Amino acid sequence: MRRFAEQDQDRFARLSGDWNPMHMDPVAARRTQAGAPVVHGVHLTLWTLDTLIRDGVVTGPVASVQAVFNKFVYLDTPTAIRVVRVADDAVEAIVSAAGVDTTTVTIGLGVSGPVEAGAMDLPSVVTQGRVANVPELSAMAKQSGWMEPEGSEDLFPNATRLLGARRVGAIALTSRLVGMLYPGLHSVFGSLDIAIVPEHPRLGLGFRVAMANIRTRLLRMPVAGSGIAGTVIAFARREAVMQPGMPEIAPHVAAGSFAGAVALVTGGSRGLGALTARILAAGGARVIVTYAVGRDDADALVTEINDFLGAAVCSAIRYDTMSGDGIAIDGITHLYHFASPRIYRQKAALFDAGVFAEFTRAYLGSFHDLCRTLPGLRVAFYPSSVFVEPGRPRDMTEYAMIKAAGEILCEEMTATEGFPTVVSRRLPRMLTDQTATLARVSTDDALTTMLPVVRDVQGTLRTAS
Repeated sequence: MRRFAEQDQDRFARLSGDWNPMHMDPVAARRTQAGAPVVHGVHLTLWTLDTLIRDGVVTGPVASVQAVFNKFVYLDTPTAIRVVRVADDAVEAIVSAAGVDTTTVTIGLGVSGPVEAGAMDLPSVVTQGRVANVPELSAMAKQSGWMEPEGSEDLFPNATRLLGARRVGAIALTSRLVGMLYPGLHSVFGSLDIAIVPEHPRLGLGFRVAMANIRTRLLRMPVAGSGIAGTVIAFARREAVMQPGMPEIAPHVAAGSFAGAVALVTGGSRGLGALTARILAAGGARVIVTYAVGRDDADALVTEINDFLGAAVCSAIRYDTMSGDGIAIDGITHLYHFASPRIYRQKAALFDAGVFAEFTRAYLGSFHDLCRTLPGLRVAFYPSSVFVEPGRPRDMTEYAMIKAAGEILCEEMTATEGFPTVVSRRLPRMLTDQTATLARVSTDDALTTMLPVVRDVQGTLRTAS
């Protein structure tokens, strides 16, 4: 059992040259499918190989290494290796994290047969540094080059003893190929299939993008060098979702229509929260957005709004729904509660009590506390979801339960003395960082959806006056 930490990420990045922010930057990782930093897939593969050799499960010559990456492994998650098959020709193991199977690693035993292109004669040496490439998918096909090792971290002593340092380093370089070059910044490693071949004098790894499919966003890349040869499969993720900015929003909002309101938008540094903050500011409201970790995102939003309007109408404060701390600000008339942890979770069972407890605090406890303690609050908006209805995506049980409970809480607070009027809407699936997927999924336009919602919530104050 192992828990990968930030220092593990750093050491593998130094060995492989893969500094993709999905692995290294908690704030940037929020805007990826993972939603939080995840362990490099090739790190998991080499760790598995190293462990199997250390434990005597793999003893003889290694002919091949295959890995299929199905799900993410998050930092500080209990991670284990389970051997599922031991035969004369192969050992198969599964890496699981918190009970969820994530990666299948198959170690072929013996000596590899003939392999085409044992080493690629590619004169072009590719250097990248720590900033990942962002090529257009259509420009990736036919790209090729040679990567030289950048680090010599001794992370896998048992694998190095059996395969040699050059081969271990070359396998690690496949992570750099995917995470930094092609597809680069917006990438997901699909699978690795390499054979162990005779050493080649040239140190490093050559690659060629043999296929870049526009429809499936799949890349197939033959690789060879330093005693390995095989194929890497990767996918090009869609870029981070950017909501409309002030120039796009302002023409749709009547100037002064929200004048006199002071709105607190939790989770306002990105996504629907940031979109709502822009709509409110465009209508003349004063806006305070909160952030938990994305201070730079929040500061950028504040600058965008204030510069566009030529007035200091927006500000930002830090607020973590999980901390239990309140917000002591007088004069807030409206609350929009968009603060949200990562929605999609990898689970071993239908229901996870830990996830449910986290969602309870983030979506119910914090909302209730803010409605109870913010002096002068008149109207609060609770975003429910169509996911409470039948036909929701898989693994959304806890989220759907919490949103349904939130609707009941809204009814009870509205009917109880001392609470503001609470407005709840079941929002459709809209394209945000939290809902973006590799495949295209039907989504509603966020601006078209949120404009009438904000108008209704703001109108509730006038109706109640």
